[in-house]
Amino acid sequence: MWLPMILVSAFCWSWVNVLDSAIVRQHEKHPLVLLWFQSLFTVPTLFILLFFVDVHTTWWPLLVLGGLVTYLGDIFFFLILDRVDASISNAAWSILAIFLSIIGFIFFHESWSLQQFLGAVLILGAVFFLTFWHSHILSFKTLLLLIAFSLFYLPTHVLRKAALLDSQQIGAVFFWLLIGRELLSFAGALIVPSLRKRTFQLFRRAPPHFFIGSGLVIVAFFFGEYFGTLAYNYGPVSLVSIVANS
Repeated sequence: MWLPMILVSAFCWSWVNVLDSAIVRQHEKHPLVLLWFQSLFTVPTLFILLFFVDVHTTWWPLLVLGGLVTYLGDIFFFLILDRVDASISNAAWSILAIFLSIIGFIFFHESWSLQQFLGAVLILGAVFFLTFWHSHILSFKTLLLLIAFSLFYLPTHVLRKAALLDSQQIGAVFFWLLIGRELLSFAGALIVPSLRKRTFQLFRRAPPHFFIGSGLVIVAFFFGEYFGTLAYNYGPVSLVSIVANS
């Protein structure tokens, strides 16, 4: 049951990566400014969800904290996109999958069959091969950037699986993982005067397709997060992460 859900999630996240890369290269490079524009779509949507979803959970402080760490990962993600191609940055998700698989084995007592192990090795090997075989050279500095990038997203995935194993509601886990990050995204660019000025200047001069692209990013983002949460609810974190992040 979890496989089609995570495939839908991966499809949505591929659009997030590509659209974000295009926005960074064509319109604005500062991550806090870009995250502010995207929060214009996410924050109202999350507050509307309060009228339709039961978000009560004792896990909310940890889930919010995990979302705040992910916000730092989002900033790092935009900085990387300005330095390397999206095809290279996507290899970080495979590194994240390796970390999550190890955590799944140790903390969630998951195990793989021989076929699952061989499948995971082939998937990860293919991702790295397709990423670097043509003209890209994986330098040690780039590898460290990708590892650091993946670590920012580790707490969110682990907390999501742990909360779901504790029988928390899917809607509550989804909401609290996002609300802290998105509120911080909204406030981040407005706190510093220079960033606030830069944000409002972009707001006045940005073409319509910039706002359309940002909105499409958030649509793909929400669907990716939701179907990813469903997949984590039904499947082992080790296998789900291998498919989702590769």
